[in-house]
Amino acid sequence: MEEDAHLEPAVPRPRLFAGAEQPARLSLEIDAIEHEARRVPVASQDVLQLPFCALTRIARADGEHLPKVLVVAPLSGHFPILLRDLVIGLLPTFQVFVTDWVNARHVAPAHGSFDLDRNISFVIDMMEALGEGLSVIALCQGAVPALVATAHLSQHPPGSAPRALVLVAAPVDPTANLTRVARLIRARSLSWYERNVITQVPAPYRGSGRLVYPASVQLLGLQAYLTRHVCQGGELLGKMLRDDGCDPARFPFLDLYSALMDLPAEVFLDIVRHIYQERSIWAGSLAARGQSVDFAAIRRTALMTVEGEYDDVAAPGQTARAHDLCSSLSPDMRRRLVVEQCGHFSLFHGATWRTRVKPEVCAFMQAFSAAS
Repeated sequence: MEEDAHLEPAVPRPRLFAGAEQPARLSLEIDAIEHEARRVPVASQDVLQLPFCALTRIARADGEHLPKVLVVAPLSGHFPILLRDLVIGLLPTFQVFVTDWVNARHVAPAHGSFDLDRNISFVIDMMEALGEGLSVIALCQGAVPALVATAHLSQHPPGSAPRALVLVAAPVDPTANLTRVARLIRARSLSWYERNVITQVPAPYRGSGRLVYPASVQLLGLQAYLTRHVCQGGELLGKMLRDDGCDPARFPFLDLYSALMDLPAEVFLDIVRHIYQERSIWAGSLAARGQSVDFAAIRRTALMTVEGEYDDVAAPGQTARAHDLCSSLSPDMRRRLVVEQCGHFSLFHGATWRTRVKPEVCAFMQAFSAAS
C-alpha cells in the first residue's frame, strides 16, 4: 500500500462549472437521510488518503453495525458527486465507502503518474483495507479496475476478495453492442488524443507541469451529448423537464452532470487504449501489480450486472460480458438486470434508480454480505 497523502478537504460544489478553478475535491453534502419516518444524521470521514484519491466513509450515525459497500466511481471526468443519489439510496442499508478521486490539477507532479495499473492497485488497496464481507458497486469505466482487482484478490487466500460485485453501465466489452460514444472513441488513434486533448497544468496550480485531460474539453463533449438528447427527445431532456433527483432544488441534475475535474493524462489514455481500442481485458494483457489475472479464479464473489435498455453510452450487452469472463461462478451467484426504458444516468440517478434498480442491487448484495 502506498503512503498516505495529505489531501485538501472536500468542499461544497460551485453552482456553475468553474473551469480551471474547480477544487481538488467536492463534498457530496449528505448530512442526513430520511429513514423509518425519522431524520437520521450522516457523517463523512476519510479513512484512507492516497495521492490521487481518498477513501471516504459516508454512513448513518447509528450505522456501525451495517455491512460495508465500496462504490468505485468512474474516472470519467466527473466528480463523484454525480453519484449522490446512488449513495443516498444505499445509506439506510450500508456503510458506504466512496473512491473520491482528486482533481489532477491539484496533485503535485512529485506524486508521479497515474495510469490504469495504478488505478487498479488503488482499488485493491481499498478492498483490502475494508476487509471481509465487503460488497462492491463499480460504475461505468470504474468496472474494469474493480473486476481486475477482484480477480487479483481471488487468486490469494480466501477472504480477501469481495463477497459481491455489482457492475453498472460499464464498457466491459464495448464491441458487444457498439454505441455512438464507443465508435467515436475507437475511431481516433491514441496519438490523436495525445496531440489534441492533452494539456499541461499551468502555474500557479499545485499540479503545475502535470499532463491532464482537462475538464474544459470534457465539458464540450458533454454539452454536445446533452444537445443531441434535447434534439432527439432522449433521457437528458426528460431530466431537464422534470429533475427526478433526491433534492433537485439544491442539487439540480445539470449541476451534477457538469461537476467536472481534470484527469491524469495517463489514466485517460489507458482507458481509451485498454478498454475501448485494444480490449485488453479480453486479450489477457491487463495485469494487477505486475501479475497476470485469471478471471476464472473468481469463485466466491457473486456477480451482478446492471444495464439500461436505452443506454447509449454502455449499451446492453457491454456490461453483461463480465459473466463470460467469470466462468467459474455457479448460476446462483450470477444476476443480470436489464432495466426497461432506462438510459445511462437513470441507472444511478433519479426515480428509476430509487424504485427499480436500488431494491434489486441492495437485495443482491445483502444476500451475500457477512450480515446475511
